[in-house]
Amino acid sequence: MTSIGDVNVDIITSNLREFPERDSQILIRNATLSVGGCAANFARAIAKLGLNTRLIGKIGNDILGNFIIDELSREGIDLRLSRGSNTGVTIAITFKDKTRSFLTYPGSNSEFTISDINLDMISGRYLHIPSVFLQGLRENVIDLMKYSHKNGMINSFDTGWDPSGWSDDDIELVEKILRYVDIFFPNIKEGSAITGLDEKENICRELLRFGPKIIALKMGSEGCFIATRKESIFIEAFRVDSVDTTGAGDVFNAAFIFGHSKGWGIKEIGRFSSAAAAISTTGYGNSRYPTLDEIEDLLGFDTGI
Repeated sequence: MTSIGDVNVDIITSNLREFPERDSQILIRNATLSVGGCAANFARAIAKLGLNTRLIGKIGNDILGNFIIDELSREGIDLRLSRGSNTGVTIAITFKDKTRSFLTYPGSNSEFTISDINLDMISGRYLHIPSVFLQGLRENVIDLMKYSHKNGMINSFDTGWDPSGWSDDDIELVEKILRYVDIFFPNIKEGSAITGLDEKENICRELLRFGPKIIALKMGSEGCFIATRKESIFIEAFRVDSVDTTGAGDVFNAAFIFGHSKGWGIKEIGRFSSAAAAISTTGYGNSRYPTLDEIEDLLGFDTGI
């Protein structure tokens, strides 16, 4: 499968009670440096589950870009990363109440356009494109998805949040992209921004109207709601000792695509994805992206794979 999009370095803090005051300093217990970016997180998570994965993106010609290549190469991911000005960096600040704040320098991600992509690179059964607002692809996402469909692939999509706020143009762009999406992964905040609705059932019903076959609505610690035109189901979140939720949504997406590739029903896929996401929150960064055995242990049964 192919994942296209943002690739950067994450600097993740241990849990804070609150931000330091201006012109002051506080000490933290630790800070973790890891590969981040939704496209990279997804690729890493699904590769760990055993699917052959290609990652297409853009990094800087710098020490952080070299770090990304070294880390992801160890995971067996087929890297097709062009070089730009500077590698993107996100500082992820986690708090004791499980909330997060992010400071992001997009770097080369904002320079990443369709001119960096040879369409022959897009291969496999699935194409996944996340975080459309943190990269330079934007309208060209539709071109990539048209190419994917032409070659018999299944398109999955996760908008991510627009840091500048959701404009009418953003919503119009997402609605256009959704015509070519098979599996859509919004969180409930994004789903509400796109549709103007609040209830999970209504959000999914409206999003299905734009074209996707499956909506997997992520609801954080509450769980997830999965809907097709024929059925829907709410899956409660698994309770674990969570320390960092950074990347959990990407792990959910990866596990969902893995389950879909095995032909499971939406209930089985939903529970599997929720378990994978829960496990990922028990460590900082990508240190706890789960294996298939670890997910089966939390579920309490063997998937037979």
